[in-house]
Amino acid sequence: MMNGTALAPRQDIPALTGARGPAALAVVAYHLSLDHTAEPYASWFGLEVLFGRGSLGVDFFFILSGFIIHHVYRDAFAAGLRWRDAGRFLLYRFARIWPLHMVTMLGALLLFAVAALVFGRVPADPANAAAYTPTGVLLSALMVQTWFGYASPNVPAWSISAEWTAYIAYPLLCRLLLRLPTPGWVLLGLLALLGTGTALVGHPIGRIACGFTLGLVLREAEGRWNLSRRLDRRAGAAVAAAVLAGCWLLPDDSLLPFVAAFALFVLALCNPRDLLGRAMARPAVVYLGEISFALYMVHAVVWSAYKNAMRVLAPGVDAAHPLSVLPAVALCLVAAALLHRLVELPARDLLRAERRRAPREGAKAAAPGGLAVRPETGR
Repeated sequence: MMNGTALAPRQDIPALTGARGPAALAVVAYHLSLDHTAEPYASWFGLEVLFGRGSLGVDFFFILSGFIIHHVYRDAFAAGLRWRDAGRFLLYRFARIWPLHMVTMLGALLLFAVAALVFGRVPADPANAAAYTPTGVLLSALMVQTWFGYASPNVPAWSISAEWTAYIAYPLLCRLLLRLPTPGWVLLGLLALLGTGTALVGHPIGRIACGFTLGLVLREAEGRWNLSRRLDRRAGAAVAAAVLAGCWLLPDDSLLPFVAAFALFVLALCNPRDLLGRAMARPAVVYLGEISFALYMVHAVVWSAYKNAMRVLAPGVDAAHPLSVLPAVALCLVAAALLHRLVELPARDLLRAERRRAPREGAKAAAPGGLAVRPETGR
C-alpha cells in the first residue's frame, strides 16, 4: 500500500510541471543553435557546450513521463488489470498527444510541399526523405514510425512515437511492477538506469524503455518510502548545478550520470521544502511548463519556416547568428502558447467532458481506482 504521508495519487506537483519548461527550452537551444542545415555560428558566449547537451532534455522528459503516469494511474491498475480501464487509459493518452502531433506534422508537410514545389528543395538524406512518403506519413500519423525505422516529417515526433509505445506497455508494466517483491522492482529500476549506459539507448524504444521504467520505479519508491522528504532543501539546486557542470566535464557520449541526476532532481522537486522546487512552482514558470509540450512539438516547424524565410527575405543575414536565433525562439514561444490554447486545451476539455459522462455509464465505472475519476496531469 502506498505510504499515506507520501505524495497523494491526486496531488498536483507544480514544480514538476515548471521543470518541463527549461527542459523543452534546452531541446530548442540544441536544435536551433546546432542546425546542420545552417552555417554554425562560432560563438554563443561560451554556451556552445551547454546547448550541445540540450538533447538531454528528452531523457528528462522520459523519466518525468514515467513518474507522472505512475503518479496518476497507479491505483487504477493496482487491484487488477481490467481491459476496459486499459483501453480508457490509452484513449486518454491518445487524446492528450495526438491532436498536437497531427497539427505540427501537417505544418511540417506544408513546409515540405512549399520547399519542393516552389524552391525545388527536398531532403538530401534518404532517411529523412522517407518520412515524406505515403508510408512514412501514415506510420507517423499512427505514432508508430519508430517501430519500423522511419523518421517523422516533424523531426521531434520520434519521441512521441516512443511515448506512445510506453503508454501501450504501461498497464502491463504497472501490474508487473506491483506484483514484484521490493527487491525485484528495485532491481528493475537499477537495470533501467544501467541500460542508459549501453547501446540500448541508441534506439528510440530502448531509450524510453530505460527512462520511462526508471520513472515508474522512482514514483513507486517515493510512494512507499517518502524519499523526497529525506532530501535537504538545497538538493534541487545542488543537482541542477551538478548537471550544468557535467555538460562541460563529462564526455560527449555520457548519458548514465545525467539520467541518475535527473532521477534525483525529480525527487528533489517533489519535496515542498526544496528551494529550487519553490522557484519552479511559481506561476510564470508553471505556465512555461504547461506549454512545453507544444513548444517541443512546434519549434522545428517554426524554425524551418523562419530560416527559409530569412534566406529569401534577408539572404545576407546569417540565420545561425544569436541575434537571428533569439527572435526565432520568441516565435516558437508564441506559436506554442497559441497551440496550447487552441489545440491542447480544447482536446483536454473534450476529455473532461467524457469523464463527466463516465460515471453515468454504470456502477462499475465508479469503482475505487476507476479511471473515470483520475485527473489528467503531465504528458
